This record gives sequence, structure tokens and C-alpha cells, in this order.
Amino acid sequence: LVNGAGLAMATMDIVKLHGGEPANFLDCGGGVTEGQVFEAFKILTSDPQVKAVLVNIFGGIVNCATIANGITAAARGIDLKIPLIVRLEGTNVDQAKQILKES
Repeated sequence: LVNGAGLAMATMDIVKLHGGEPANFLDCGGGVTEGQVFEAFKILTSDPQVKAVLVNIFGGIVNCATIANGITAAARGIDLKIPLIVRLEGTNVDQAKQILKES
């Protein structure tokens, strides 16, 4: 789960470089809401080939706290059973890290 096609391509290249095989990617876009993050997790985890979820967000427009709230709601709401890796940078990143830490 990324924000921006360029970041998506770079993220998939890095995963492949280190021996991984991206099942797919989902670009959440700049005006994403918590509900849309939740729906994104439902889409991603509905694919049986997905063995982990990597969230890579560079929040210039995207509010990292919105992403963090959406992630925590999704992890609880869909009973996430696969590994989750989250990298957030940008707008409200400290608040987002606190949200994830307390979840």
C-alpha cells in the first residue's frame, strides 16, 4: 500500500531486489480517508498470494495519522493474520507513530 505510482514502482523494485515477489500494489492516493485505508486492506488481504502487507507512505499531501488510524482499524476489523510492515514519513508522522505504538 503506497501513495503514488512512482513510490509504488520503487517499492516493488526494492522488494524484488531483496528476493521478494510483490503480489500486487495499491496506490491509496493523496486524499485518502481512514475508511479507504480499511477498504484497501480488505482488497489486499483478499488475495491468497499476499503473504504480508508493506505500507510505504511518503506523506506530503497524505496525513500519516489518517493512514495509521486506517491501518489500526483494518488490523482489528479484518482480524489481520499476516505480517504488516509500515513505513511512514511526512505530515503528522510522529502522531501516526504514536497511534501505531498504542494500537
